[in-house]
Amino acid sequence: MKSVFRRNLFFEAGLILLSLIIIGSSFFAISYDYMVRQKKQMLNSTAAVVSGAAAAMYTESPLDNWQLRITISSVSRATATSIFICDMDGFVIWHSGEGYIGVYIPTDVLEILYEKGEYSALTNLGGYYDSKNYVSALRVNDYYTGECIGYVFAASGRSEVAEMSRDYMLIFLLAACVLIIVAIPVTLLSSRSQAKPLREMADAVRAFAKGDMDVRVDDGGREDEIGELARAINNMAGSLEKAEYSRREFVANVSHELKTPMTTIAGFADGMLDGTIPMDKAPKYLSIISDETRRLSKLVRRMLEISKMQPDDLRQGSFDVCEAIRCVVVGLEDKINNKALQLRLQLPSDDIIARGDGDSVSQVIYNITENAVKFASEGTELTVSLYKKGEKAYISVTDIGETIPESDLPFIFERFHKSDRSRSLDRDGVGLGLYIVKNILDALGEDIWARSRDGKTEFVFSLTLAHRS
Repeated sequence: MKSVFRRNLFFEAGLILLSLIIIGSSFFAISYDYMVRQKKQMLNSTAAVVSGAAAAMYTESPLDNWQLRITISSVSRATATSIFICDMDGFVIWHSGEGYIGVYIPTDVLEILYEKGEYSALTNLGGYYDSKNYVSALRVNDYYTGECIGYVFAASGRSEVAEMSRDYMLIFLLAACVLIIVAIPVTLLSSRSQAKPLREMADAVRAFAKGDMDVRVDDGGREDEIGELARAINNMAGSLEKAEYSRREFVANVSHELKTPMTTIAGFADGMLDGTIPMDKAPKYLSIISDETRRLSKLVRRMLEISKMQPDDLRQGSFDVCEAIRCVVVGLEDKINNKALQLRLQLPSDDIIARGDGDSVSQVIYNITENAVKFASEGTELTVSLYKKGEKAYISVTDIGETIPESDLPFIFERFHKSDRSRSLDRDGVGLGLYIVKNILDALGEDIWARSRDGKTEFVFSLTLAHRS
């Protein structure tokens, strides 16, 4: 019973069996009650016919006349009932059968008949019959005076009702057997069709656990919950496959980024140790080793910054965007001056308060501005501007230098991506600055885009304005 297939099979089979039992019981009870009512109605009609005939004939002859006897016998054969007639004292003066004449009917039955004019019951009439019969009786009243002159009884055994009940039950059982024979294969196929995609999903999940992300579940075009679940698992598999690809690419890129400085450090260190590099040139190569070490440290620090990003934390609080830009520019003042850049700072006179974590957004501004300073040509103009539009604030950083190839623009925010421009100029970068920028802005629900044409490169990103209380 641990299998869904078996549970469904037993459940549906049990449900069919229970339904058949309930329907069969209801059918038997209703049909039996119907047959009994029909039997009593027929006995009442028979007794009424004989009572009317007896009352009509009594005007010319007594109740035991031959004409009445013939009528009673004919009606008895036609209706398959036992009919007899008795006088006021309950003495049976004529019976359609044999051996019942000359017997008295119980007085309690006669009293009911006399008072109510009719009698109906399942009884043996105080031993008149060997077993219980369905009995209906009516008074016979004088046609002219209306006085009671006798009683007519019509009786029928229960065997006929029992036989009809057995016939009905046999028909029902045959129909139930046919239904079961048809239902079992249908239930089996239905249970298998429900269990098959579940097994495939379980196999797929196990394959995912083993690292095989190429497995997919066939939803069979189903539009029900199972089909929806199959599609959800396929979507999850696609996401896992992309995540696995990103992980491998990340590891490969990190390995590549670490390999170059480590090879440089190890090569120069070994050269000094084994005497290949003269001692008088050691300071030069130690300086290179120091720079490469700092580059490694910067790479590790940036990777830690990425791992610590929490979207919920970044969306809390508010800050002054103008102040954040000023602080970033002050921090980059030395680098700006070293390249003799002309800084144009275009800020509104009023404070602009934006929603989000100020430190994280300051890091975004710093990374973009530092990137612009790094790639700007010496003596050119560097522009940092801030403006509002609707419920958003926009920060733009523009530098003049080499143009970023159009084919590289869609990928500049990916991890470790370096365009041809950066390969030639960015010797100290680790390829994570813009990736961190994109991650922070995605967590804030903001947008960033870049355009580069005719040596002019501009980065623009949005911030949501905070509502002042």
